[in-house]
Amino acid sequence: MDLDGFQDDAAFPKLYRKRVANNQDLAILVSDHQNRRGTGKTVLSLKIASRIDRTEAGITKEKVSIGVDDLLDAYVDLPKGSALVLDEAEAGLSKYEAGTSVNKAMRELVAMGRIEEKYLILNLPASGELDRDLKALCDFWFLVQQKGLAKGHYLAWNPYAEQPRTPKKRELEWSDIEEGTQLRDVYNYLTKLKRKHLRGESEESSQRLTPAEVQNRIDTIKSETKTETRNRLLEEIYSNSDLTQQELASSVGLSRSRLADIVN
Repeated sequence: MDLDGFQDDAAFPKLYRKRVANNQDLAILVSDHQNRRGTGKTVLSLKIASRIDRTEAGITKEKVSIGVDDLLDAYVDLPKGSALVLDEAEAGLSKYEAGTSVNKAMRELVAMGRIEEKYLILNLPASGELDRDLKALCDFWFLVQQKGLAKGHYLAWNPYAEQPRTPKKRELEWSDIEEGTQLRDVYNYLTKLKRKHLRGESEESSQRLTPAEVQNRIDTIKSETKTETRNRLLEEIYSNSDLTQQELASSVGLSRSRLADIVN
């Protein structure tokens, strides 16, 4: 199944259409079969979300998060038919911390989704790290084989073995998110959040640049001859402003791919 052929007769589209017809939720896992990062799971998660979200706004920054607290806020505030993505979800949903308030809140949230008609996508490197009770509430699993290729499985809970049965259904292919789109902006936003998280920064602690400060740094970059200084300024602007990669690249005369190499 190609993600662009979403309306075909494959297992996942059929499940989605059935849930919509019955005014029900959908909870989806996305992970890598070798527990790797960098295999396109974020792109896959966002593209799935964009296809199943039924709101007029589509996928926006408010519908994606890297932390459970932000996801819970979005779940409460956003309308029915919203698709919500929790990226790198193992950070707060470990099976080794099954009794934590985070896991309890997530289990309640997924259970509430049965009547709230929200579509949750949990993206994590290893599905084995997910809390067992939470996994039992999920409906479908995309297991990434390589960038651009995943296998789709129903998640059918086996109460005797206390583990899910995962009959293979069909392979799914996907391509990168197109530049200059709203979904690409959301992807870039998620990338920023994850980079800040890895550096131990929070959204509140970062020093946001004013438009004047951004322009001042852009002017400096244009006249800067030292690559190290230029790259440091580019990283500062990208991390602490609302400019997308494409907007920043155009401002300083670089290609978006070259800028991505610098700031990612």
